[in-house]
Amino acid sequence: WKQKGTGRARVSDVRNPIWRKGGIVFPPTPRDYSFSLPKKVAKGALREALAFKVQAGAVRVVEALSIANPKTKAAVSMLKGLGATGKTLLLDLDVDPTLDPSTRTITGLSYVAANRVSARSVMDATTVIATKAALERLQEALR
Repeated sequence: WKQKGTGRARVSDVRNPIWRKGGIVFPPTPRDYSFSLPKKVAKGALREALAFKVQAGAVRVVEALSIANPKTKAAVSMLKGLGATGKTLLLDLDVDPTLDPSTRTITGLSYVAANRVSARSVMDATTVIATKAALERLQEALR
């Protein structure tokens, strides 16, 4: 209705909370409860995760991770030769551009650079296959 002359109260909008099918007075607002883990805590967790996997005998050290041609079949045969079973984590110094595309489609396999690995990814894997250079970099970083 019009603002003046009816004797009724002024109404700003039909979505006013007072009206039927109007808005909600205090609606739920989306909140972000996430927080970043302190660097020392993340380092300690990665150190403990790696130590646990080494004690369990789930870590295999190789000289280099490489395949002749970027094919998934070649990557699967390489993993079978290394004895990878179940969920496997491949750690390398840097992600190899020929090996990376061929390992993306293999389920249960993650291929990560040494500076991007987390304690969760280590603990989630049943087998960790790492290159010698990647482990040396991790040792330097975790001191």
